[in-house]
Amino acid sequence: MINIRIKIIQTLIMLTIFGCMKPDDEDLWSTVVENTISTSGFTRDVYVQGDTAFIAAGQSGLQIWNLESETLLANYESFGTADLEDVGRVHYDSLNSLIFIMDQSKIMFDEYDSTLFDAPTPIGDSHNEDLIVLSDTLGTFHIYFVDRDEGDGFKWAQYDFEEVPFIGEIWQMQSDGQIRPSSPMKGLSFGGNHVAVAGDQLGVYLYTISSIGSTPELVSRIDTEGNAENVNIVGDGVFVSCDDAGAYFIPIVSFSGDRSYYRFANDLTVDHIAVKDGIASLSLGSKGIALYDISDPKHPEAKGIFPVGYTYRTVFWKDRLLACTREGLQVLEIEK
Repeated sequence: MINIRIKIIQTLIMLTIFGCMKPDDEDLWSTVVENTISTSGFTRDVYVQGDTAFIAAGQSGLQIWNLESETLLANYESFGTADLEDVGRVHYDSLNSLIFIMDQSKIMFDEYDSTLFDAPTPIGDSHNEDLIVLSDTLGTFHIYFVDRDEGDGFKWAQYDFEEVPFIGEIWQMQSDGQIRPSSPMKGLSFGGNHVAVAGDQLGVYLYTISSIGSTPELVSRIDTEGNAENVNIVGDGVFVSCDDAGAYFIPIVSFSGDRSYYRFANDLTVDHIAVKDGIASLSLGSKGIALYDISDPKHPEAKGIFPVGYTYRTVFWKDRLLACTREGLQVLEIEK
């Protein structure tokens, strides 16, 4: 009987203690959905130039919106006589006024004017995964793109705008190159004189380029848990999203030094990472987004998971966060 009374007293004490405790959520951030741009089709990707958003809207093609007025400026569902097939990436080259899109069949680009996509120029094939476009001279651009087909891998090319006899002025490929790795290539990022490539099951490759358009030279590869799907070079490091293995921060010097890295969000399925001003936004698919304080990127601090809808990727715009979701393009304010 005495033992029973002691256990009852102990239980009551524990209930009293835990009943007075509150979740330690003082350090968590919050988000406010300021508005949602209701695109037709899923918002798969966005490229922002000023207040203009170029949106890859999946099977609905390409849409161009003014973010401030929330006005649809243009909508393109086809090129020539063919429909666009599930547009997943978009890029705008402001120097040459060119729009690049990537759908299930190829990468295409054309001049951003009233005849956009009447006769676009195709690049690559149906296995493309990601692209980056670099330009520093009017009339020239350099494109780097990756392919999930192991036989194609990592490719690049230079295009110049020139006069061709009997045809007129067109964008003509001047040179190209290719690296065939032993794994599919999933994502690309450029920063400084480096290009990072997400190499699926083989982790992350880091290359150097001596100048825009030059042949990438491999520094080394660092393996990661899970499948490396997207990369983002920020400052002196690379953030890597690794699907159900979470995320990594890998210092640039690690690729040629001690090969150290810092893993976080281990229990999350991370598809994409956007970074700005000490904030990392992790896209989690059906779970929305997770925010991390990366003031010290070697020790990220979790600041909350926010169910904003099925999220493909995020992009920072001014002091706001744009979330590409199945519900449209959501404009979020982050409150610390």
